[in-house]
Amino acid sequence: MTNEDIVNGVRQFNRFYTGVLGLLDRTILDSGFSLSEARVLYELSENGPCMAKALMDGLGIDKSYLSRMLGRFAKLGLVRKRPSPSDGRASELVLTETGAAAMRELNARSDRQIGKLLYALTSAQQAELRAAMEAIQTRLMQAKAFTIRSFTNADIPFVIGDQIKLYAAEYGFTSEAWKAYVADGVNRLVERFDSAKDCMLILEYNGVPAGCIAITHAEGQTAQLRFFFLGDAARGKGLGGRLMELAVAFCREKEYKRIFLWTFSKLYAARHLYQKHGFYITQTRESGDWGQTVLEERWELSLEA
Repeated sequence: MTNEDIVNGVRQFNRFYTGVLGLLDRTILDSGFSLSEARVLYELSENGPCMAKALMDGLGIDKSYLSRMLGRFAKLGLVRKRPSPSDGRASELVLTETGAAAMRELNARSDRQIGKLLYALTSAQQAELRAAMEAIQTRLMQAKAFTIRSFTNADIPFVIGDQIKLYAAEYGFTSEAWKAYVADGVNRLVERFDSAKDCMLILEYNGVPAGCIAITHAEGQTAQLRFFFLGDAARGKGLGGRLMELAVAFCREKEYKRIFLWTFSKLYAARHLYQKHGFYITQTRESGDWGQTVLEERWELSLEA
């Protein structure tokens, strides 16, 4: 099959699917909202208050078009502005209760539409359809949306802040001691950064940081792996493994003999990756330093032939 055949096949599928869902109609699901308007309402509903620029960047909407759209939403009482808690000079957009109700009705109509489409299919056919859709999404996201690059100083707030938020939400780490540990560790790495010995890689999703991994020099020919985390958008796509591969490859290139890391016993996904890449546990200890008692683990990987 040639590349032209594949392109034509994708375009044919797009025409078919947009026709099935009525995405080319003036309004979506007879709701009175266009597709772009529904996407903006969905974004505010799912991800909460945000600035207009975030909608422009995330959804690829023209500034003047978005401005007209938000003006219409304001007249309908669907969206309001409020001062940003992080920058008093800026405003963020908030979905009102009327807007939330409109979004719930859109979701309900969409559920009914999909339900009708699936009604004639058997359970096995529905499972096959879902698997095919997941495969399309996974392949295209991996091919285009994600990039990996070296860090810049502008990434420091992300590496600190998103780690703190992630560990608070998923593991209950909320103590000031933990927050200080993360912030101090990242700042120390940046202050003593030596490109001949250290690296910190940033995973981006559509230009927005979504993950990180770092290697910092320790003693002699030993490196430490640190600050390895992925946001929700980057999970389940093999990207954690890719970051691990790049970090280990960097250590081999710089002729380190050993890599070690500290982690917690409940970080199951990360521990699976460490084991997959040849790391093994060399030390465990209970610690209450982070506001709760956890089992800390030291993992090591030998790079000697």
